[in-house]
Amino acid sequence: MIDPAAVAVDDRLGPGQYRYVLTRAWWTGHIRHAGHDFSFLAENVIQVWEPADERQEWLLDRRVTGRRIWLEGSPEQLAKAGGSPDARWPTGRWRAPYGDFFAAGSGQQPGPQEDCWQIPNPHFMGGLPRDPGQLYARLRADSPDDRPGYAGPFVYAADALRSGRVPADLRAALYRALSLLPGIEITETQDQNGAPRISLAIDDGARRNEIFIDPDNGQFAGERTTLTCDTRGLKTGTVTTSTTVSVAIVGAMDQVPAGDPPTTS
Repeated sequence: MIDPAAVAVDDRLGPGQYRYVLTRAWWTGHIRHAGHDFSFLAENVIQVWEPADERQEWLLDRRVTGRRIWLEGSPEQLAKAGGSPDARWPTGRWRAPYGDFFAAGSGQQPGPQEDCWQIPNPHFMGGLPRDPGQLYARLRADSPDDRPGYAGPFVYAADALRSGRVPADLRAALYRALSLLPGIEITETQDQNGAPRISLAIDDGARRNEIFIDPDNGQFAGERTTLTCDTRGLKTGTVTTSTTVSVAIVGAMDQVPAGDPPTTS
């Protein structure tokens, strides 16, 4: 059996350094215009610089590149109908301590983030059990499970992992906890760029949801969602979400590893 937990290791984040998390995401946009449906995947690039001390300033950079993969209809058909595939995701650059980027916009002072799976801070992660059975029980207790096929533990684990902040010991425990989820599949696969990955996958009845793991260091490496039945004009087998995630240690805010996209001013 493939054990993704066996390879989980971390690079140490030292004083004055930043954890750099790069997410390249293809997300589905949908437009209904003049009685017609148009769907496409749009490329988003999200960069986060997290300091060793979370009380110091962080940086978030979000961009929509303009690249699209059309799933339903075409840009020519949409233009002929008088519509436009406007960006539907926030873009810009934000700075704030604690990674609390949008506090100022709501008239609040940036502060420590709420303890939760969706925004996993050190306090929250430090309080989670490392025993896989206990951690699975915690995931089940915390995640809603109110509709057929919904795999709450899988979704909540993915919420934490995609932050890029989860340390190796907790990542290993999460992978082993998810192996206890009924219906989970653990296989070797490739991501959208052809890189070898370990896949943890669950079928929720309408979609196959996958978490990708880097086999070299056990780092969360992205996600993919594939339709398992025809849905709103899209055919079975259509990929509706595809992301790649990489994590690195850099020496300064705005610095990126070689080969990653340049930042904007």
